[in-house]
Amino acid sequence: MDSDSYLGKLSEQFREQFVSGKNVMSFDQYLELFAERPGQLGRNAAEYLKDTVDFFGRDEISAYTGEKSRFTLFDAPFDEGRERLIGQEEVQQDFYDILSNFVREGMSNKLVLLHGPNGSAKTSFVQCLARAMVNYSKTLEGATYTFAWVFPKSSFQGKRVGFESAAAPPVEDPGTYAFHPQDEIAALVPSQMSDHPIFLIPKAERRQFLKDVTAGDDGEGERFSSHILNGDLSPDSRQIFDALLAAYGGDLRRVLAHVQVRRFHFSRRYRRGIVTIEPQMHVDASMRQITMDESFSNLPPGLRHLSMFELAGDLVDANRGLLEFSDLLKRPVDAFKYLLGSCENNRIVVGGVIAYLDIIFVGTTNDKYVHAFTKVPEFPSFKGRTELVKVPYIRDYRVERQIYDMQVTSEVVGRHIAPHACEMAALWAVLTRLKKPQADRYPETIRDAIGKLTPLEKADLYALGTHPAGLKPEEAKELIQHIGQLYRESEDEPDYEGWIGASPREVKGLLLTAAQATDVQCLHPVKVFEEIGEIVKMKTIYEFLQISSSGEFHDAGLLLKKVKDRYADLVDREFSVAMGLVTEDEFARLLQKYANHVSAYLKKESVVDPVSKAEVPPDEKFMEETEAKWKGAGEKDRVRQEFMGRIASFSLENPGVAPNYRLLFASQFDGLKTAYYTDNKGEIDRSRSLVLKHLDRVPLQDAEKRAASKIIDNMIENFGYCDGCIGPAVSFLADARK
Repeated sequence: MDSDSYLGKLSEQFREQFVSGKNVMSFDQYLELFAERPGQLGRNAAEYLKDTVDFFGRDEISAYTGEKSRFTLFDAPFDEGRERLIGQEEVQQDFYDILSNFVREGMSNKLVLLHGPNGSAKTSFVQCLARAMVNYSKTLEGATYTFAWVFPKSSFQGKRVGFESAAAPPVEDPGTYAFHPQDEIAALVPSQMSDHPIFLIPKAERRQFLKDVTAGDDGEGERFSSHILNGDLSPDSRQIFDALLAAYGGDLRRVLAHVQVRRFHFSRRYRRGIVTIEPQMHVDASMRQITMDESFSNLPPGLRHLSMFELAGDLVDANRGLLEFSDLLKRPVDAFKYLLGSCENNRIVVGGVIAYLDIIFVGTTNDKYVHAFTKVPEFPSFKGRTELVKVPYIRDYRVERQIYDMQVTSEVVGRHIAPHACEMAALWAVLTRLKKPQADRYPETIRDAIGKLTPLEKADLYALGTHPAGLKPEEAKELIQHIGQLYRESEDEPDYEGWIGASPREVKGLLLTAAQATDVQCLHPVKVFEEIGEIVKMKTIYEFLQISSSGEFHDAGLLLKKVKDRYADLVDREFSVAMGLVTEDEFARLLQKYANHVSAYLKKESVVDPVSKAEVPPDEKFMEETEAKWKGAGEKDRVRQEFMGRIASFSLENPGVAPNYRLLFASQFDGLKTAYYTDNKGEIDRSRSLVLKHLDRVPLQDAEKRAASKIIDNMIENFGYCDGCIGPAVSFLADARK
């Protein structure tokens, strides 16, 4: 490798990026750029964060509203999806709405407090925002600026620059010192609070400038926040500005020649505009005198008489960005009470000096601390300065599974992940979080159906939009229409659905423990069930196990049994497909064939025979046999009319979309499968026995070996099993079907 050539190319690349990114400018250049992009360079913290969210866009269609419901930045596209936020679309929208209100009001004057149970992703939510800000600030659209004061040495290119003393005669305008070589700079003083460069223009003139650069044909200009319109320089910059202005006899242009405008990049690691405060940390801002520091000994004589102080602390580091208070309410009330005043007034007073703030204040806390805090006298004042955002546990087991699929991988556990291991853990976790519905809140026509919902049926309703078997078509349709209401039923109650249950952290832990089992080769569902069983015994440790059960709800042991039954059903179906008996697609085709014959029957038309291509009457025997398999009750004409009516309703609501028979007729679909597996139970049992014998190396006849090997190969190829996890799965199924 030619290291010199490589470093030369790399250096040139960085130089081009530095220049094209406008990382350093004179104040004149900054004003020209501001005039081109006033909306971008005139943003406060709330506008910047909202633009960050908007920059990454929206994705994923909500099942309830039909609109794009997820903000893409929470999928961490800037970091290849690592540490992305799973679910929580409602929380995203709530936060975005609050942010939009801050933008409309022109200031972020409240603390946004994310509250929910442990492990509900409150911290992950804030971290995604912070990481997005870091990456957005590197883009052209995310460019924002601050400045530093440049003081050159007493001689540069044969001319005197700056000022030597108050008695020194005025010199010609130096233009700018922003681009002076480093060895010609005597002192460089960054703005301590990362001030907007626009603050260097006095307020009255600034307002007029902003009006001029944004006025359109109708004379209306872009709205700017009160922070941009009325904000002021931080104390150190104000002293320098005033001293220079006095020394230069009021010549503002010569003052601004000392300004070097710099690109401002947010950074979590280096606490530039993004700061996280842990519960044990003291939150404050402080100041210390810096005039006597050796680093400031090279300031021009005209500034050496100033008593300059350095502001420091979390509030200073977070200015212009995001400040997160982790577990806020774990602190004593007095520890953060004054911070709410700082948030509301957008300023702090340190040592008698006022500094203006531009920060989005975000806190996280557990629900139990919020409930306790509502009882203290300070709560009304606290609530008036706070926006509460609820962050519950996830209640869709498909979404919950994504958490474990992301965190518990083969690379993490060092072994194969058997099919359904994470899925079953996710299903049990979600079931522990669900509440019994309050049936009296719903129309009388579906009150009974809602009152009879089991936790598993409710979970399927949330995740798949499928209704319980046995409902009349009109009941099923109305129940589906009330999923949203059911989902939000208890959101205004202290014990809302999702405030308690198995935490994702606990479930992740049990999955990792299950992966250490030595009697199986994989992270296997049977070991997951064993670990869940151990947790269920620990009622004194886990709060969610101490809740009184209501029917099947909150009965963690019974819910584990239901999850085991679901797993047995899944393995049963996969095994049957692996045997080559039938595929899931064939059940859908059977329902489609039934629909074709019923449609012809009701219209008194013929159907086309697929073999002879001749027109023949609809097959009455086929229709009756199909109806019997799903136990279609009632007079046959009514049953058939209701079946076709559901297809017609779907087509009206979804023009041009082919009906999904698996979802549209969930109970009929399951009825057909159950009937088929019942009819073939003997053959399935024999095949299970052969597979187990083959895996245990029991001698078999050649034909039996081939049959068992084919089933095993199909399970590996079609469903993701391996040689090590098929045996425990089939053994579990055999025990469940005894």
